[in-house]
Amino acid sequence: MRLLTSVVAMLCIGATLILPSLSAHGEEFPSRGIKIISPHPPGVATDVLGRALAQNLAESLGVPVIVEDRPGANGIIAAGTVAKADPDGYTILITSGSHIANAFTTKNLPFDVLKDFAPVTQLAASYGLALITNLPVKNVQELVALAKSKPGQLTYATNGVGNITHIAGLLFDARNGTKMTPVPYNTPNLTNDVVAGTVDMTFFSAAGATPLVRAGKIKALAITGPRRDPDLPDVPTLQEQGYPDFDVTGYFGLLVPANTSRDRVNKIAQESATAMKSPDLQKFLAGSGMYFVDSGPEQFAAFLKRDYDYQDKLMAELGLKVQ
Repeated sequence: MRLLTSVVAMLCIGATLILPSLSAHGEEFPSRGIKIISPHPPGVATDVLGRALAQNLAESLGVPVIVEDRPGANGIIAAGTVAKADPDGYTILITSGSHIANAFTTKNLPFDVLKDFAPVTQLAASYGLALITNLPVKNVQELVALAKSKPGQLTYATNGVGNITHIAGLLFDARNGTKMTPVPYNTPNLTNDVVAGTVDMTFFSAAGATPLVRAGKIKALAITGPRRDPDLPDVPTLQEQGYPDFDVTGYFGLLVPANTSRDRVNKIAQESATAMKSPDLQKFLAGSGMYFVDSGPEQFAAFLKRDYDYQDKLMAELGLKVQ
């Protein structure tokens, strides 16, 4: 499953890159500050990646690039802000797979997740989420046995209905015939509560889980993606543990309002690709449970359509209905 928690394009080499991007009125783009809207609070992957990207873009574009966090409603507040913004390229949404999921979990969504946005680029993808817990279990099999012995009693923290952390838990239940209780959070503090034992477990970004695992504060039982995270090399994937079709991975990308001019979309995509290839951002990705995805606007648009179709089927399978 490719959910994603997305953004980049091939770096074009040639004279066209040294030409300024101009509007119909001859305005050079960008000529003023750019705002990247993040749907989650500080410390969450979209915010952290967005700030690293913003710093590089500011240096290359020569204008201020800031990140503004608009958390809440599983990303709907942030996405709505961008959907209503002027389609001039100065307001960008950094987003993840929950953006598409909202189409299937939220009633009266104030925008169309595909039609009201222009895809720019997929920045990165994750190796998957880490299943972390402080329960007295050593592996997934023991966790499943414990969950079956206590139906409805084990809890797992999520970042909201339809969020990848929630979907991972629902899929885990569906594959095991267990019933755990999701506990929604609107802050990154859900890991603190897992460490403290307030909730039993969570499916969290491998990047965020790695320091806790290395410090011995928590156990990682599995990775939800199809390949191991290099920073947690001893933690097997769920596929390795008998779940061949379990694939919950995150992606991170950039969207702008629909009707943003193609030259500005391409400019943002090209500059983002250059930034993502920089040594500091490559180092950041390597230590964050993510890897670079080289994707232009057309490729990202096709990816989002495939993700939409997949999530449509998945939500039906999991019985997750519009609320």
